[in-house]
Amino acid sequence: MSDSQQIVIGRSRDCGLVLSDGTVSGRHARLTWQGASLLVEDLGSANGTWVRGQRVTQLQIRPGEDLRLGAVSFPWGHPDMYAFLRRGAAGDTILGMSIPGRKYICGACGQTGLIPTGFDGGTLSCAACHTALIVGRRPVPAPPRQSSAGSILASLLMLGVAAGIGVWLWQHGGEERARVVREQLQPIGPRPTSAEELSVRVHTRDRVVASMDSSNPVVRNTAARIAADAQGNFSIEQVANIFSHVRGSWRYVNDPEGSEYFAHASETITNEYVGDCDDFAIVVAAMLTSIGGRARIVMMSGPEGGHAYPEVCLAGDPEDVRAHLDDHYQHLRDRALRQHVNGIHYRPAEDCPLWLNLDWNAGVPGGAYEAESWAVAIYPDGRTETLATAGTPPPAAPPAPASGG
Repeated sequence: MSDSQQIVIGRSRDCGLVLSDGTVSGRHARLTWQGASLLVEDLGSANGTWVRGQRVTQLQIRPGEDLRLGAVSFPWGHPDMYAFLRRGAAGDTILGMSIPGRKYICGACGQTGLIPTGFDGGTLSCAACHTALIVGRRPVPAPPRQSSAGSILASLLMLGVAAGIGVWLWQHGGEERARVVREQLQPIGPRPTSAEELSVRVHTRDRVVASMDSSNPVVRNTAARIAADAQGNFSIEQVANIFSHVRGSWRYVNDPEGSEYFAHASETITNEYVGDCDDFAIVVAAMLTSIGGRARIVMMSGPEGGHAYPEVCLAGDPEDVRAHLDDHYQHLRDRALRQHVNGIHYRPAEDCPLWLNLDWNAGVPGGAYEAESWAVAIYPDGRTETLATAGTPPPAAPPAPASGG
């Protein structure tokens, strides 16, 4: 078997695809092209290779399937996979079936889109990155005779990409397979705009999103009970109640040595608020989401290394938000906790006038940001976004020109 038809995945630097995650072994798994399918083999990993939720030692799969190595969702759209995927897809393009709502996945950026009605072969352009997606003609084989309900069918295959050219392949299937495909092909957002954002997508995003279990009754009931002191629609006072409760109860404990552990929000609440900064960010974001708020988690790097904190979206004028916070903290029943809020720190955005900083380093919501060398937001729906860095002083003004003499 030619090395070009195989790729080894793991943490070791000599792997064809390197995944720097503590749950991934040095040489974790191998993918090998076998016709239009891939053979995935576990190479004796500690945390297992998983396909559709089942641990496997060896199994034939389709490109794009639900594959996990340890706790990492396999990054089919990773740039280091492009050449390998191209080797198996080359010369094997087919015409998509005329299925209403059929989609393509761009091999260059992972974006999904709709194939135009009536399209019967030629070139499509990815709506996100404008890569040319080539659709070739090949007769679709007649389906085998099948039993009535629950027919077994061919599936959607993911694409390779070469020299800026991607390939999509689609074969028809039954209703159950179509449902699974629709779930798997939800848009994952535009192409990353920074190397840090790509790294967060590959190594961190899936586990963080899975940990924000805002629909869990433990999370929802706890958040509702704490927020109820400020009745009514979602408000800055409810944000303050939850932030102060979690921060006041927090006990710091490191992750296990050698791995990054993201506790589910429900787990953190059950353990009475024990964990590190990303656990704090996850539980606060999940609790705010569970009572109708919009929250996100910011992964960043600063003077002390990696850090995570939550932000919450608020409407209204920044001065009004500051005044409401000041009034809230000035009228707390516990006099020892009363304090003034003289200013707030936030990020403005097109879709939200005020993403308020909820870093635990401040005593109240809207505290100052730490200096950041980069920052990437993770949203509960899986989107990511490279953010302008916060906490850095503005550049010094140039000296005034000397007056003429």
